[in-house]
Amino acid sequence: MAALAASWSWVRMNSTTLISVALTFGSLVAPIHVHAHEVEHKDQIASEVLLQASQSWKGDKYQYPQGTPLITVKTVVFQPGAKSKPHSHDMPGAALIQEGELLCQVPTTGLSKLFVKGDVLPTTFKNDLHTCENKGSVVAKALVFYAGAVGLPTSYYIQK
Repeated sequence: MAALAASWSWVRMNSTTLISVALTFGSLVAPIHVHAHEVEHKDQIASEVLLQASQSWKGDKYQYPQGTPLITVKTVVFQPGAKSKPHSHDMPGAALIQEGELLCQVPTTGLSKLFVKGDVLPTTFKNDLHTCENKGSVVAKALVFYAGAVGLPTSYYIQK
């Protein structure tokens, strides 16, 4: 009986050892498999930085507003001939012109810049009143991202 108990003890020890070896081997193989899977898909996914900016298109340095962070993404559509009221943004932002073209102007300085389909621009910042106008004959559409704070509007408008 003692011999049988000793043989079962050996089986328990060896099965524990086998399980440990299997788990160790499995943990070594699994990351290699995942890595191979990532490499396989690498050719199917492309990433391109469209914009990195620490200041606006006219040179204003960005800083994030105080408060709880809030990311806002908007689509803004300008019909032909439409012009925004003078406004400013108290937060960093970026816009991708998806369709048409927009002429952005800073009335106090006379600075203006035309942005066309495919352009990505860092928006103006802090007390910098500007307007945007669609001078074209087709709709202009922009996808705009703002890095703001809860309770802070993305734009401040001045009536004119």
